[in-house]
Amino acid sequence: TLATKLDSVALNGGGSNEPDGIIQTSGIGSVAIGTNGGAITLDKVLDLKQTVAVDNADIASCAFVTNTAVENALSKLKDGNSAYHLSPYAGAVGSQQIANRSFMVSNNVPSTLTKGSSSGVCSAMIYGNFSDLLIGLFGESEILVDPYTLSQTGVTSVRIIQALDVKVRHAESFGAILDITT
Repeated sequence: TLATKLDSVALNGGGSNEPDGIIQTSGIGSVAIGTNGGAITLDKVLDLKQTVAVDNADIASCAFVTNTAVENALSKLKDGNSAYHLSPYAGAVGSQQIANRSFMVSNNVPSTLTKGSSSGVCSAMIYGNFSDLLIGLFGESEILVDPYTLSQTGVTSVRIIQALDVKVRHAESFGAILDITT
């Protein structure tokens, strides 16, 4: 649970009591699909890669990350020879590639964004040099077991507290598409 929350904050943090994640960092590259969002295309994925390359930050260890809805849409795209761009039969998780870069999936990448009249149906895709994403954990995780608050229901409450911060070292190392309709 803690790792899932950390992943979510690192990618899209920016709430009232959490650090800004990659998507909420000002100065990252941006690719827009349309006024009301739109379907993902390989051209837009390559444009996203270009937002990092133009700033000389595109290195071999850069990666794409998106959610399963966008992965599904990308998996259906074919080239002129009817071959899939993202093979559904590529093998082990994490072995997928687009444009010779790693392609990863996390459902912590938002899928309920809004663009124009496309309300709550847009997904994001991030590309970047994830070694420029800094995550600092301060102190130890505090675990508090509370058997009293919900005792009448037979439930024991557990609270985990971890002080942390997330920072993008170089905004130029990342880019995002925030309006992929899914």
